Amino acid sequence: MKIKAIEVSSKKPLSNMKIQLQVKGKESGYLSITTDQRGEFYLDDKYKGQQIAAMTGGSTGSWMTASDGGTLAASSTATSTTKSKETTQKETWK
Repeated sequence: MKIKAIEVSSKKPLSNMKIQLQVKGKESGYLSITTDQRGEFYLDDKYKGQQIAAMTGGSTGSWMTASDGGTLAASSTATSTTKSKETTQKETWK
């Protein structure tokens, strides 16, 4: 089934984003999905009728029933990004 992910405040599609979903129901658990350029993603039909929500910084967003053509409102901070900290090392010359 195809579901569209939109940013909760701007209502714009979350294009090419990696989002972590929480599933509540028979197939409970967590999924990591990536949206396409239109902000859409596909879920297996085994999740149909179950509750899904995007995870934001450890907290769960609004729940929706997974259905074909549904819209999931998610915060743009729901995306998983990894920032690397660059450390500078001082060299001592003798």
